[in-house]
Amino acid sequence: MFHGYFDAPRHTGLVLGGAWVGGICGVLGLLGIAMLGVPSDPCVPDDAGCGGEPMTFAKGGAILLLVAVLAAAWSIGWTIRAGRYRFHPPPNWPPPDPTWQPPPGWTPPPNLPKAPPNWQFWQ
Repeated sequence: MFHGYFDAPRHTGLVLGGAWVGGICGVLGLLGIAMLGVPSDPCVPDDAGCGGEPMTFAKGGAILLLVAVLAAAWSIGWTIRAGRYRFHPPPNWPPPDPTWQPPPGWTPPPNLPKAPPNWQFWQ
């Protein structure tokens, strides 16, 4: 995938997707675990008209919390990966400062030669 001068790969969709899944699963997981403490009508387990076992809610909540942690790790991993990209000028350009990144809207000065076709500016 070609990235121009100033559009460093950010993986925004993957980061936000992990954050949304983590947040939703985290809230639902906490609610599932909280349902364990909700009083219910006394009845014999597995009797007709009796609701689900409280441990069922707790197990479902724990699974959702695990999914939330994995989604958060996914999001953090893609955020770290996006931070590793560095601007890589073509070989016929003068080397910039290693921490320099082109600001939004930047174009190379006209005295610089054109980059080779399909040059990857971000690596």
